[in-house]
Amino acid sequence: MENSDPKSEYKDASDNIRHFQTVRFAQLTIFIAINVGLITALYGKPTPPPLVTCIILKSAGIVVSVLYWILQERTMLYWYHFMHRAVQLEEELGFKQYSTRPPAGWITGSNAVRLIYFAIILFWLLGLIWLT
Repeated sequence: MENSDPKSEYKDASDNIRHFQTVRFAQLTIFIAINVGLITALYGKPTPPPLVTCIILKSAGIVVSVLYWILQERTMLYWYHFMHRAVQLEEELGFKQYSTRPPAGWITGSNAVRLIYFAIILFWLLGLIWLT
């Protein structure tokens, strides 16, 4: 944003940070709902579905998980972009809202979400390996 007001850009960056954080958790909610639906279709009745149906549903679980993980990673990239921009603007404006956040180390919300996706993909892969 050339020749723009840094304070206005800072507000936009903050709004974008909140937006992409909300999008991340909306995606996660939809992803979990889809997986619950697939699990219910597979294990929600006393008699298991036919083998072909099991293979299709478990494969769909893998595909959906990988696609949503990609969406999540892309959304995180946008979040990080706006976070870094906000930190740059804080130097210019003398603000300290984002630049003084406590360091997270490796224990972060992003890594926790990655672990959720990894665990669910592993669940579906093991389900395909053991088709009983």
